[in-house]
Amino acid sequence: MTHRPIARLLTLLALCSLAACHGAGKSVVPKPSATPTLAPGCKVLTPQSGGSTYSLTSNPTGLSVQRIDATNATCIYFSGTTATSDTPQTAPHQWQYVFTPSVASPYTVPVAQTLNGSHTIFYNQSGDSSGTVNVSSLQSVARRTGSSLLRGTEAVRGIQRFSGAGVVADQLLVRYRGSAAQMRSRASQIEQAQGATAGPELTTAAGAYERFIRIPAGTDATAFAATLRAQRDVLDVYPVHKRFALTKAPMVVNDPHMTPATLMVDQWYLFADGFPNAWSYTHGAGIKIAVIDTGVDLLNTDLATNISYSTGYESAGHTAQDTNGHGTNVTGIAAALTNNATGFAGGGYNVTLLAYNIFPDATTSSHDQTATVSDEVTAINSAVGKSVDVINLSLGAAEDYGANNGFDQGEHDAVAAAIAAGVTVVAAAGNDADGGETGTPHTVLDYPAAYDGVIAVGASALKDNNTGVFAGSTEYVAPYSQYGPGLAIVAPGGDPGSNDNSPLHWIWNYSTSTANFPSDQCTYANHTLPPVPTNCSAFFAGTSQATPQVSAAAALLLAEAGGHHTLTPAKILQLLEDTADNINDPHQGHGRLNVYRAVAAVSNDTSAYSGPSVQKTSPTQIVAFAYDNSGATIPHILDVNYPSGVPVDASGNFRLGDLPTTATVYHVGVWYDANGDGVVNVGDQFGNAAVTCSAAQKCTIGTITMHTVTAGFVLP
Repeated sequence: MTHRPIARLLTLLALCSLAACHGAGKSVVPKPSATPTLAPGCKVLTPQSGGSTYSLTSNPTGLSVQRIDATNATCIYFSGTTATSDTPQTAPHQWQYVFTPSVASPYTVPVAQTLNGSHTIFYNQSGDSSGTVNVSSLQSVARRTGSSLLRGTEAVRGIQRFSGAGVVADQLLVRYRGSAAQMRSRASQIEQAQGATAGPELTTAAGAYERFIRIPAGTDATAFAATLRAQRDVLDVYPVHKRFALTKAPMVVNDPHMTPATLMVDQWYLFADGFPNAWSYTHGAGIKIAVIDTGVDLLNTDLATNISYSTGYESAGHTAQDTNGHGTNVTGIAAALTNNATGFAGGGYNVTLLAYNIFPDATTSSHDQTATVSDEVTAINSAVGKSVDVINLSLGAAEDYGANNGFDQGEHDAVAAAIAAGVTVVAAAGNDADGGETGTPHTVLDYPAAYDGVIAVGASALKDNNTGVFAGSTEYVAPYSQYGPGLAIVAPGGDPGSNDNSPLHWIWNYSTSTANFPSDQCTYANHTLPPVPTNCSAFFAGTSQATPQVSAAAALLLAEAGGHHTLTPAKILQLLEDTADNINDPHQGHGRLNVYRAVAAVSNDTSAYSGPSVQKTSPTQIVAFAYDNSGATIPHILDVNYPSGVPVDASGNFRLGDLPTTATVYHVGVWYDANGDGVVNVGDQFGNAAVTCSAAQKCTIGTITMHTVTAGFVLP
């Protein structure tokens, strides 16, 4: 779980903010573009008045270029050649300028349109060059795609440790050479011959058959894995990891109910996210969210009403009834009924819930139980089989980060298969950036948040200067919230101090009425009455609490778009990132969740809301760029359309198609600015191509590996 309780790389919309032409040849006086002929289904947009004009230039001049509506590829609002100008309509809005070169593929420049003067968009066909970032260098271990069937030791470094505090001692994951139909019987023969017991099975997105096994008591897991690998039909063997609740221990409160008069203070996080406004569009009806956690309080009518399925799994050995409180809290944040009379509001209060308990019962002496990945994977597979839309994983591996890193092959494959099936997976980034959990700060993302395609969520907190007043407060990223390449967005997670009982510093929602650990058990204002589950609440803080807010937002986006499978996981991620609010924190990823703007963007609502705000390349994400000032620490970036660097896509690819012809000698760098200060310094990650290039011709950039920047670094 993610208890303090709890990189993707994405091409961002880039605002082109240059006033001068950097193309080849002499300057051309812009001429007003002709009114385009609209394609069927396109609507006439109101022209700007004193807005932005884009000078479209290229090398060579005269290449074909079109402006296309980013939300409707059939709507072409400009079609002409370079060396002309274009005055877009309706601001703000998202466009794409698409150049059609005589060689290579079309070159696209996304623009977040705003009324802010004249700009130049440039394409250099002669020097159009592409490169790749070695994505395995973005984490301490590789982040693989679901289609990879390479042996683990060849594709992923550092994951073949079968012992340690974070590894399940008596379980292994075995991948066989073939499909389930081909290998199920053979797998049983191999396992029985070695004295192993079969456990849950899964099929990866690429069709490979895998299943968990329990090895004989007292057996050395490393040696047992080697014996299995020697079998002809075994492709590989992997360790099985534990998962921990990543939330601060809850602070129990005795307030029996929330009231509308205090809602803005007590549930400040829903107002910060924009949920009340988003509810004017949709409540999430018809969308299924699976919460895989410590279960849920099935006695709580504010939650049980929406639950269509609940279960516990092998290691838990019980039902979905929550004895910890973490899962109930996460579920309440995501989907508690919102009736303005009883208890708490949930972000997606009309969704259908599936509750999975994969953790052992809390005891009277401890509430820090751990789950196994085999149970987690079984729950993921079950949820996918029940046509779930969103999976919430407020759990991670921070407490085992050191020796084993937390990468788990079975978890990776199950998550990849879920995403391939159209399921949006949302996971907590982790709570150890300040070293509060392990004693050693870990800033990169926890697993499963670090897997490709997962929406990784960090935590923001409210700075109210201890006034207790929500209005006028500002947000920042909580110091415990892990970040780095792959972080999508942040959402409120709280950041309490010692002896702090201000609701503005916590995330307040339900806890369970059947907690076993004494300090987690609810007390009530009137002790003469029996416990009422909807009165059982607790303060929590962590990325665990931020994550269900994003899961609820994903559900609202799907509901507004039309229901199940109307948006892909990648599209949901893009919408959430493109509409996030900038809270001016270098560890915010793409910003803080704004579900109102995201839902408005899906509905194409331009009356109450004009669309996503202008997005620039975030300094907290990885960019590639051309530079010409070796020996410096602040790169002189030559790119015309991307003056802050070209965004790198999820596969590590980038394209430098906007270099001015004056760049006769340049170098190529790839950079993750960890603290967002614009200087390549200690803690950043940087890599460079081995070649020196010229914008006059295509450059063979190749693959670049990034390394952590140390003291004394200068640009090579």
